[in-house]
Amino acid sequence: MTPHPPIRRGITPPATLALLAALAVAPAVAAPARSLLPDTARVVLADGTPAFVVWPAGKKPVPAVVVAHEWWGLNAQIRSVARRLADQGYAAIVPDLYRGRVADDAERAHELSRGVDTDSAVVTLALAARHMRAEPRVAKQRIATLGFCMGGGLAERWALRDSTLAAAVIFYGPPDLDGTDLARRRVPLQAHFGADDEGIPPPRVNALREGLSRVGAPSAVYVYTGAGHAFMNDTRPSYRPDQARQAWARTLAFLEQHLKR
Repeated sequence: MTPHPPIRRGITPPATLALLAALAVAPAVAAPARSLLPDTARVVLADGTPAFVVWPAGKKPVPAVVVAHEWWGLNAQIRSVARRLADQGYAAIVPDLYRGRVADDAERAHELSRGVDTDSAVVTLALAARHMRAEPRVAKQRIATLGFCMGGGLAERWALRDSTLAAAVIFYGPPDLDGTDLARRRVPLQAHFGADDEGIPPPRVNALREGLSRVGAPSAVYVYTGAGHAFMNDTRPSYRPDQARQAWARTLAFLEQHLKR
């Protein structure tokens, strides 16, 4: 089982909220894209964070998804998730929160994740959205976020603070259960957890479900029997193919509902 990284806070929430609001209207400033393949590129966000971008086929403006990676970093597995999104007609961008470092074992992943400041990382995700909004190939108002593990917690926190997002999907991220945070949510949110995830036991999942239900924006929380933490990661022993297929189908239906209709 993969333990959950601690949540680190630096910028105060009001400061983060103000910065996110400014990012929603400010012009993007980023380094030119460096092409890797016809449909992929490496870019540098305005805060210096590198990011991986995948484009779907076609030339018309498409919705975009900001992917927040697991505590392993921007590795081949999370790049494959971005490519799967592109196959479904989404532009996907994955900010490299470790800036070039990738973990192969849990000890290293734990060390790297401890160095991620939650509020700063949320701002980086918002900068990725700003970068995509500046792209002529992106439908500006149709940007969602999708996060896994550490990235799932970051994606939820971003969605709780930034009403410009069209949707958010989180996979087994440590949930923010703060009533004040949940009360201000305006973004449709879908969450997925394994029933056997000892790091996020049923009471925490139920508390998230109850907290989300008190807010008008749509939400859905799914729990998968026979699955633990990281059941979507097909490179790890924790992978559960049946539950992963069902969760991915629900994710795609949710994104289509809020990004393509």
